[in-house]
Amino acid sequence: MNQWRYGKEMSNAQRYAIALVIAVLAGALHWLLWPSVGALRPFVFYLPAAAVAAAALGPGPGVLLLLAGAIGTGWPLAALDAWTSPTGADPMRLALYLLLGGLLVGLGGSLRNTRARAALAEDRLSMAIEGTGIGVFDIDLAARTVRASPVLARLAGAPVSNGAVPLHDWTARIPPHLLADSREHIMRRLKEGAAYYERELSVPSADGAPPRQLLLRVHVVWRGQRAVRLRGACVDVTERKRVDAQLEAAREQLGQQVDDLNHLHELSTQLLETPQLAQQLNMILAALAHFHGARRGMVALCEPGADGLRVEASLGFDEAALAMAEGLSTGACAEACRQGARVVVADTRTSETFKACRDFFETQAIRAVHSTPLISSQGQVLGAITVHLDESRPPTERERRLADICARKAAMFTERARTRDELLATQGRFEAVLTSSGAPFVILRPVRQGERIVDFLWVYLNRAAAHALDCAPGEVVGQRVLQNPSCRWMGHPAFSYCVTAIESASTCEFDAVDHAGAEPRWLHCIASPIPDGLGVWFTDISERMRNEQLLRDSDRRKDEFLATLAHELRNPLAPIRQATLLAMSPHASEEQKRWSCEVIDRQVSHMALLLDDLLDISRITRGALALRRSPTDLAGVLASAVETARPLIDAKGHQLLSFVDQRPTVFDADPLRLAQVVGNLLTNAAKYTDPGGTIELHAGQRGDAIVIEVRDNGIGIPPESIPEAFRMFTQLHHAGERTSGGLGIGLAMSKGLVELHGGTLTAASDGAGRGSVFTVRLPAGPACLPAPAGDGEPAERERRRLRVLIADDNRDASDTLAALLQADGHEVHMAYDGNEAVAQWREERPDVCLLDIGMPGRTGHQVAREIRRSPGGGDTLLVAVTGWSQLHDRELALEAGFDLHLTKPVSPLQISHLLDHQRRPAASAAAP
Repeated sequence: MNQWRYGKEMSNAQRYAIALVIAVLAGALHWLLWPSVGALRPFVFYLPAAAVAAAALGPGPGVLLLLAGAIGTGWPLAALDAWTSPTGADPMRLALYLLLGGLLVGLGGSLRNTRARAALAEDRLSMAIEGTGIGVFDIDLAARTVRASPVLARLAGAPVSNGAVPLHDWTARIPPHLLADSREHIMRRLKEGAAYYERELSVPSADGAPPRQLLLRVHVVWRGQRAVRLRGACVDVTERKRVDAQLEAAREQLGQQVDDLNHLHELSTQLLETPQLAQQLNMILAALAHFHGARRGMVALCEPGADGLRVEASLGFDEAALAMAEGLSTGACAEACRQGARVVVADTRTSETFKACRDFFETQAIRAVHSTPLISSQGQVLGAITVHLDESRPPTERERRLADICARKAAMFTERARTRDELLATQGRFEAVLTSSGAPFVILRPVRQGERIVDFLWVYLNRAAAHALDCAPGEVVGQRVLQNPSCRWMGHPAFSYCVTAIESASTCEFDAVDHAGAEPRWLHCIASPIPDGLGVWFTDISERMRNEQLLRDSDRRKDEFLATLAHELRNPLAPIRQATLLAMSPHASEEQKRWSCEVIDRQVSHMALLLDDLLDISRITRGALALRRSPTDLAGVLASAVETARPLIDAKGHQLLSFVDQRPTVFDADPLRLAQVVGNLLTNAAKYTDPGGTIELHAGQRGDAIVIEVRDNGIGIPPESIPEAFRMFTQLHHAGERTSGGLGIGLAMSKGLVELHGGTLTAASDGAGRGSVFTVRLPAGPACLPAPAGDGEPAERERRRLRVLIADDNRDASDTLAALLQADGHEVHMAYDGNEAVAQWREERPDVCLLDIGMPGRTGHQVAREIRRSPGGGDTLLVAVTGWSQLHDRELALEAGFDLHLTKPVSPLQISHLLDHQRRPAASAAAP
């Protein structure tokens, strides 16, 4: 702070007080030096004092001193006296004094103001310089002095001084090496004649902090050929240099990152264009090696379901090195996979963790290994990507970041490839199953107009679907369903079901019918929504629908059969009951009684025939009917059949015309069953021909076949009904009231019997009302006539009296049978339950036992087992007499110990014939 600022900052009282002091001093000097100055005394002391006071303290103190001088010298009084004097000298001097004093005071005030403004400007400049941190200096080369601003002093670590200091004192504080460098630089610039130059200096800090970086801008003042002054400014650029260094580093880092991003972008583009995983991993590995400045690396993947690693991609390794690397279970790759974290081997020569791999590292001259695991999106370790460096060092932050990026890319593409492979495998299995499946399957994609589904597109058809639709998959894929002629079954309502399945996102099951062919085709469909489409399974159920219809028809025919059977069984009951009442009447004659017995026998035989037909058709259906083949004369078979049908033919007044080959025709067959077949055909012809019709019988050998034809001019058969005529329980509805009843099993049974002979039974008709032709074709085959009986064989067997045990809880049945056998000369014993039957056998030891199965106490099976276990039980003929006639029933009877199985009703003649041929084992053994 200078004096001018100090004066300016003084108060008015201080300034006037100083002015009074100066006035007193001037007055004292005036009176002391009075003799010397004489008349000039106010001009010598007071005028300079007033000028100085005005310049230093302001115009007011200057005026005060000027007045003090005038008063102190007595000029005012002298001037007053002089105005009255004739000379007037003092007034003139006073006026001159005041005039000069006023000028000097004015000049002093102006000077003071100028100095104040200069000081203010200097202060402001100093503040500005100090605020900007710029230090200024002025070196006088001639005087060898230095003026330095406080800022520069602080920057140079020198004490602040207000004026010039010797150059030697200033340079003494500068380090020697810096001083020598500065002198050399200044001398070089001066030799160059430079008027201006810049340079940077690094100035050490006294507190041990990093050196300061100073920027000098120096202006050289030349006087002729001689430099006299060095003026300039100095700025501390340490922070700027630090920022510049950071900016440069950031610029380099940003440039590196841009290069890395460009490389990664190019890598991503190439990866998307490459479908193979091995190539993708090689690209990623090459990029990571480039980022690390490495020449070698590898990508090892964990094998699903295996413990080891497989090298999928490599860089810079030969086959032997890769084989050695795969065999290392303790390498960096394996360790990264086990830890699921990055593994860094900064120096392979000093690493104790991977000592087992040191031979491999030394062989390949590997000094550092950086391995990063490949982690899937589900957190599963898929493998590791590793780079091998030629120098020992850890990875930088950039290399770590790029390694993570490359590892994520490798994991993503590995996971995507495995997912794709699994998907392709699943799709392959799915397509293989669908292709080889016998169930037709198609995939449809909806075609929409706005929000409404108007059609479907074929997307996929398996082989079964193409076969079912009678088209090739390539012909329909991509076409619309409703425009395909082979898919008329997809019309309404099947189309509506498919639309509902998509809109409701639920499975719909429905049946569709296709009327495009000669016969309707039924399809059972299951439509399930799938992504972007609809999967439809469909099965041709036409056969099932026809079978269901056949079952319904069969069920209907069964009901009709049961009704007919009830009718047919009731018909004989009425005459039997009436004949029984007549025979029991006390007024009936012997002739009426015999007639009643004939009626009962005839009606019972009719009922037995009905039951036999039922049993035969059951055996044929189950394949349990055995033929009794023998050399058969065709004429004899036809005669027996005509005899069977003659009563009905004569009753309806038909004419039977026979056209039979007169040559002897003998072939291998069951004569009884063939007579039954031909008789059935003749009977049907008589039934279904109006009274007075004509029936023709044609028979003979034609080539290697025996042909029998039965023709009539009856009601005929519609051609479409011919196949139904041979079904069980079928009666032609168009026959109306012209039939004579029946169970509707005759033709089915006849067809079965003919087929058992290896032949065929066919029917033909020109239509309703135009008669029918039934043709039997049988293989002729070799045959011979039966040989005559030998002379040594008796014509009749000797009849003898037997002991017979009858056991049946039906007393009427057992008593009537016992009466017949007793009338035939046999000894008969009765039992009405199983326990009584066993007791009777033990007491009587009969030759033959006729046992019912369903008896109280013990069943017939239990009685038979008990007899067979008893001593002598093997000598008795055991015959089961029961209403159970299935094959299983026969097997149970034989298993229980029965010799024979007879089905009720049993004919008394059949029993008599059985007994006539019975021989006891003992008697047979004793016969000579």
